[in-house]
Amino acid sequence: MRKVLGLAKRIIKSTVVKLQQIYFQIFGSKVECNICHYKANKLNSDSWHAYCTCPNCSSGVRQRLLMASFTLLDRFNFHSIIDKKNVLHFAPEKALGALIQQRAKEYRTADFFAEGYSYKNIDYNIDISDMKTIQTETFDCVIACDVLEHVPDHIGGIREVYRILKNEGYCIFTVPQKDHLQVTFEDLSITDKKERERIFGQYDHLRIYGDDFTTILQNAGFEVTAVDEHFFDKHVAAHYVLFPPVLSQHPLATNYRKIFFGRKI
Repeated sequence: MRKVLGLAKRIIKSTVVKLQQIYFQIFGSKVECNICHYKANKLNSDSWHAYCTCPNCSSGVRQRLLMASFTLLDRFNFHSIIDKKNVLHFAPEKALGALIQQRAKEYRTADFFAEGYSYKNIDYNIDISDMKTIQTETFDCVIACDVLEHVPDHIGGIREVYRILKNEGYCIFTVPQKDHLQVTFEDLSITDKKERERIFGQYDHLRIYGDDFTTILQNAGFEVTAVDEHFFDKHVAAHYVLFPPVLSQHPLATNYRKIFFGRKI
């Protein structure tokens, strides 16, 4: 009986969503996920941000900002960065990763398996700061969105990414950045999960990044461009929710998301 009721609920929910999408296709919508093209008048909220999460593919601001870069910016679009390239994607987002895989010459995924996380279809169980199993200058692009804050030796991780990239290749990073924090703060001596959550925002985060992340990448040898919502028309940014429509009041929230493109020079 429970299985029948569960199936009935899923069918009803799916039908309602389809009818909603037909309505928004006809009459237009205030917002749209540029990854799965879910349309609505507002997105879902989570404990950090209001109206920023796609209810269909779970994309957040950072994923949609990256997708906008791939589709709307000449220098960082799919053709320049991904098409017919060898791509390594850390902690791959399912919907975005599927789009990248369709266009890349070779698409590989990576993560460093940890308790409490689910892993599917991962090619490399590997620490980003110790990738000796990957040869130098193997990939054209390495993507790691909100990964480095988990890594004890994040500088070593950036250097390793630089090593495995081909000349003129690109790294793509996002990191959680506390609003208006100038210098990245870390304290590896803090091991208590509750204390880490209080100071860094999550129990398995080891630091909170500041505005100096661009300099950190430059010091590793990258030419860096930090893309934010200002790279796009205001209407486009609002429609695809490339910036929180309501600023989060959480003291560690990343309201001002950036995609850091680093070119190996």
